[in-house]
Amino acid sequence: MKKTYFTAIMVLTAALLLSPLPARSQGQGMLPSWIDDARRAAAYPAAEWYVGYSVGSIGPNDKQEEVRKRVEREAQNKLAEGISVRIQATSTAHTQSAQTRTGANVGETIRKDYGQIIQATTNAELARVEVISFHDQATNRIHALARAKKSDLAAYYVSRIEFYLQRAENEFKLAQQHASTDRKRSALERIEESKRNIEESGNHYDLLVAVDFKGDVKRLLDQTAQLRKSIAALETSLGESASVFITGKETIGNSEVDIVIPALQTIFSQSGCRVADSKESAQYVLTIDVRDHMTSQDKNFSYCYAQVRASLLNAKTGKTDANLNFTGPKASWTSMERACQNALNEASRVLWREISTKTEVCR
Repeated sequence: MKKTYFTAIMVLTAALLLSPLPARSQGQGMLPSWIDDARRAAAYPAAEWYVGYSVGSIGPNDKQEEVRKRVEREAQNKLAEGISVRIQATSTAHTQSAQTRTGANVGETIRKDYGQIIQATTNAELARVEVISFHDQATNRIHALARAKKSDLAAYYVSRIEFYLQRAENEFKLAQQHASTDRKRSALERIEESKRNIEESGNHYDLLVAVDFKGDVKRLLDQTAQLRKSIAALETSLGESASVFITGKETIGNSEVDIVIPALQTIFSQSGCRVADSKESAQYVLTIDVRDHMTSQDKNFSYCYAQVRASLLNAKTGKTDANLNFTGPKASWTSMERACQNALNEASRVLWREISTKTEVCR
């Protein structure tokens, strides 16, 4: 619950902190009209304005400036309280609408607690909110008025939502570009960034609903829902691993053997990758050339290495995604032939590791 409270508090604070208008302290003459409840209500009708009013006395040991700041802060809190009440009244309808339009892939929190949202304001003056204060010397009291036009707040919240949605769409387009060239890892990274920006945009929806429920909310919800749908479709397609056809030649001495290719096919399959039956049906073609290398013996054992050359062709782009050339780990056995067989098995595991970490195959 504390985390929910903190999130709600930060949402309102962050959403309002832009281009703050400075507080103005009015002079010490005639009482301003906004001190009177009826005249304040007439000047700032609730349909168009959020208003917070507060008054505080200056005690014998109080500093006038400190009292002024406290009273201004209380006025800001009362303005925020008005927004909180409106959010509580509309949040259920809003979240239900969001659910209907975004489908099963939405990870939104449906129930939200705004119980402490009135504590959102700080010493910082609020964006789009003007704070006016007046020192009444006759009573030695400070009066403060915080006022914000609902249309200004709505325009700001819309701009913030649109800002984050635009960033989300830009990231999604990059994800599509990466996916089109089989850079799956990069595509998934861009998708996650797109989703983060969508969540950022969502932090402003409740505030927009509070000030302009019939305005831009439906349009923005529809835009968000469509983007979420496109992301889900791309994630599904990326979840299907590319097929790989493995071919080539492997030799020990002067004899051709069949060790590395079957080993790689097994490793690929066990790792969730698809092994193609032919070059024509494959999205990648892995061609290998493996041979025994640097053999030696002592009294008890024979030792063998495998020299590996491999290339990975992206059949979709026609480009080679990887060229590998390495000597595998040393293997030993009592016979040279078995030592070299072991060396080729070891080399197949190294080759898999190189392919899986340096290319987009099976990402």
